[in-house]
Amino acid sequence: MPLLQPPKLRKAETAEYEIRARKDRSFKTVLDAAKILDGCGRSIVTTTPMSGSRLEVSLEHELARGVIRETCRFACGEGLTTLELDRSLHDGGAVPCREERVDFTRGHLGLPDDLYPEVMLPFLLRAQPFDGERRAAHAWVVDRFVARIYFQSGKRRTTRVPAGTIDTVEVLMFPDLNDWIPLSGLVTRLAWPFLPKYRMWYEAAPPHRLVRFEGPYGPPGAPEIVLELT
Repeated sequence: MPLLQPPKLRKAETAEYEIRARKDRSFKTVLDAAKILDGCGRSIVTTTPMSGSRLEVSLEHELARGVIRETCRFACGEGLTTLELDRSLHDGGAVPCREERVDFTRGHLGLPDDLYPEVMLPFLLRAQPFDGERRAAHAWVVDRFVARIYFQSGKRRTTRVPAGTIDTVEVLMFPDLNDWIPLSGLVTRLAWPFLPKYRMWYEAAPPHRLVRFEGPYGPPGAPEIVLELT
């Protein structure tokens, strides 16, 4: 499958979001975003063009008692290729209690080229064409959980967020159930209304920042959140 295209930025861009639990959850999961976030917090997303045709995306999400930090680096050739991911969870005392570093350029796991950490996808799809065509990529959760996802742009609309009222394009992202269970075309069409969907709204005008995100933050069944640009 074709690689995702990088956002066209000449300098670093920082966007701030309100982060809160999704009111109407799609799943009854063990991890409840309302308990993890404890109200409305803040997320900071920094996208930085680097020398040598590289791109870095850094995320920082406030939790009720701590913070999650994630930084991913990409090569920008014919498209985006994931190089490295650093992820850490800090508790309320700023003590790191989860730390992870993944080097996607090493190891022989047979991972696809169009592979992107799932939590990064809402901040990467901004640079793809808003032409209504269905496209695909692979989402990485851990090395033992890689899934094909589809994404497709829809209608334009005005979206009201704390940053104001913005002209946006809606993009849906959803998993391919055939990754887990072989299904016929008819069954797939019947299952469509019940598929877990990630909904994203991007600025209709460049640089197409993410304005709003709603869905599981991670694979289906992950804590469900809402992000809104402030």
